[in-house]
Amino acid sequence: MPEKAKKAEPIRQSVRVDCPIEDAFHLFIEEFGEWWPLAEYSVSGNDAESCVIEPWVGGRIFERSRTGEEHEWGWVRDWDPPSRLSLTWNPGGGTDDASQTVDIQFEVQADGTRVTVTHTGWEAPGVAVCSTRGDYAWMGTAALLECFCALVAEQMVAA
Repeated sequence: MPEKAKKAEPIRQSVRVDCPIEDAFHLFIEEFGEWWPLAEYSVSGNDAESCVIEPWVGGRIFERSRTGEEHEWGWVRDWDPPSRLSLTWNPGGGTDDASQTVDIQFEVQADGTRVTVTHTGWEAPGVAVCSTRGDYAWMGTAALLECFCALVAEQMVAA
């Protein structure tokens, strides 16, 4: 198969958190702006103030800068609490491009919840597969899930 026609492999990473599935789902969505590292992963950089996942099909994923400017990252494709969430993904590119998808699965596992993130669509036109996918695979997704785990641990200690 020619190199251009090859489908880029999805990035799939998972973590286990020590809380019930309902709490894991709630913390992932409702506290998104608390655990997402905006300074490193945003369109606005150090000027970013918050980020939000609107909790419904068609809801936006976006960041807001300190000046009130909003940058859309994507939108909610599927909403099935507390087990699944699917998003389009195109930070800074708005919600029109649905070529990349991020699926988040929440599964009961022993005394906690397994959270699995699968990011697909790397072969889409306009996506710089070599550098962007590599950044997400080796630093981005793992670092983001570590931030989520830290928030869960903090919340469970406070509870």
